[in-house]
Amino acid sequence: MNPYYRASSHSNLDTVLAILMCLAIGGSIVYATDIIWIQLISILITIGIVVVIISYQRKRTFTIKFLENEIIIEYKFLKKRIQVPYADLLVIEFLSIHKSSDKNRIQFNTKNQLQSLSFLAIAHSDHYIEFIKWLKTKNEKLELKVFPSDHILNHKIQEIYGFKYRKMLKKTL
Repeated sequence: MNPYYRASSHSNLDTVLAILMCLAIGGSIVYATDIIWIQLISILITIGIVVVIISYQRKRTFTIKFLENEIIIEYKFLKKRIQVPYADLLVIEFLSIHKSSDKNRIQFNTKNQLQSLSFLAIAHSDHYIEFIKWLKTKNEKLELKVFPSDHILNHKIQEIYGFKYRKMLKKTL
């Protein structure tokens, strides 16, 4: 089977737009005032905000590969690589939010620490069901979640695993 693969570099465009907006706002403040100390402070604040945005994005840009034996997470700018065995994978969640791209969120253990990553959805519809079945062969204890709960994928997963594939909270009056 081909490995499943997804990169989180889609958010780099958002980062570039945020940097351009900060530079435009900072530049307009510099040109709007004649007081030198206000110009200097706005330049320093603008540079500080741009540095914070770039450092934040460096930590968020990664590539995730679901290989046959393990999950590999490679951070492009940090030269960091994490190998996660499927036994350490705890939760995979499918998030479908209105006017936004579908996303997956996984939770896993590394070195006795719980970590969570969010990225664009690995697959959609029936291909996602195949992906879930494949993951369940790797880790039977994997918890599946779908948000919102009335999403069609929730019903498709229930057809395969029944209603007990997720923890149901019983509310009584």
